[in-house]
Amino acid sequence: MKTPALQYIRLARRRLNAIAKDLPAITSMGQDMAGRLLKGGALFAPKVAKYWPSEFCGRAGGLMGARQMYVGQSRQDVGLLALGDPRRADARAAEELQKLVDGKATLFVVGRKEDLPSFAPAGRFAGFTGDVDPGEGLFGHGEVRPLATLRPFEQLVRGWTTTGEFITACMRGGKMPVIWMSVWHEGAPARNTSLMLFGNLGEPRPMVPLFHEDRFIPPLPAGYAAGEFLRELDGIITVLEKQADVLAKAGAWMAEASTGGHKVHAVAAGHSYPAILELPPGDGYPVEWGPASSEIPSAVPERLGAGDVAIHFGYGPVNVDHARAVLARGVRFIHSSPYGRPAQLRDHRNLLWLDLPWRPADATVDVPGYGVRILPTSSSADTVAYFAMLCEMAQAMGWK
Repeated sequence: MKTPALQYIRLARRRLNAIAKDLPAITSMGQDMAGRLLKGGALFAPKVAKYWPSEFCGRAGGLMGARQMYVGQSRQDVGLLALGDPRRADARAAEELQKLVDGKATLFVVGRKEDLPSFAPAGRFAGFTGDVDPGEGLFGHGEVRPLATLRPFEQLVRGWTTTGEFITACMRGGKMPVIWMSVWHEGAPARNTSLMLFGNLGEPRPMVPLFHEDRFIPPLPAGYAAGEFLRELDGIITVLEKQADVLAKAGAWMAEASTGGHKVHAVAAGHSYPAILELPPGDGYPVEWGPASSEIPSAVPERLGAGDVAIHFGYGPVNVDHARAVLARGVRFIHSSPYGRPAQLRDHRNLLWLDLPWRPADATVDVPGYGVRILPTSSSADTVAYFAMLCEMAQAMGWK
């Protein structure tokens, strides 16, 4: 029998398979981006879909030289932007997109050309990753339809596979992009800072070149980075499928809390948060979200008590004492960490452990000859796990 969680997970796998079929087009787009960057162009992430710059810039396994606040100066400059849900009017996003259309940079889109607003002609954009229809997903709650949408997962995966392909295309062109090392690795802050440039002709601010100088890394073939990223995600989805009972119990807890007048509170420190999930503003959404934090005391606020449910997908190792303190308050605690469950965290009636085995420190694709992996999977993995649990809650609540 397909549980609601398994239905969603299998839809996500179907999307992975669709993306795999699109890899030739994604690889071609990455090659086009790399060609411009290798000629001296800048790389930036415009804030059209407002989550994208924080997902793309400053992430372990991403490019240190990618900019957020930048205005393109020539056609060699590359703006990689994501589109928001086309069903929702967003004046801020429209204004930002209009500036880009009127500007000089070459634009590439994490999304579909049919989701562009009427004032933005498709011919102004050099490439599209593709996307899923915004109506694809399961269940609904009030005006939120679908409640468990596939769009965030799709955009994350297509965005990072494209990134992997232009990184490796740059390598084949003779230059290695400067990649963020996760600060969860020993020595990472010193390593990352050593690659920053500080001038004194204005207020000193760190700048990072897009490419290493005097550094040769053996080139990787087209399709390698995207293929490895998809393979890793497929493995995580397989692990989730085997935890259907855990996901079902999590959804039951969430429904019981909701019907009993208790809170359902969520924090996914692995870069899955309301802006990425395109959650609506206001109080009508069935789960309240807190600020991202890997530390349990911050992720599970003191106001949560007996009967409340706290979902915390952590980023670092588990602090067992902090977890026990949450359980002692009577909070039903759904917890995960890429570092695994410590032996000291014993079974408890209020504890549900979810295994989400993305690599500690996040970046997942090995680059032989380079000391840092590329492409983070945490946001994609956390997004699938959250929506799978939400499907179980929706079924228990009778939402259609």
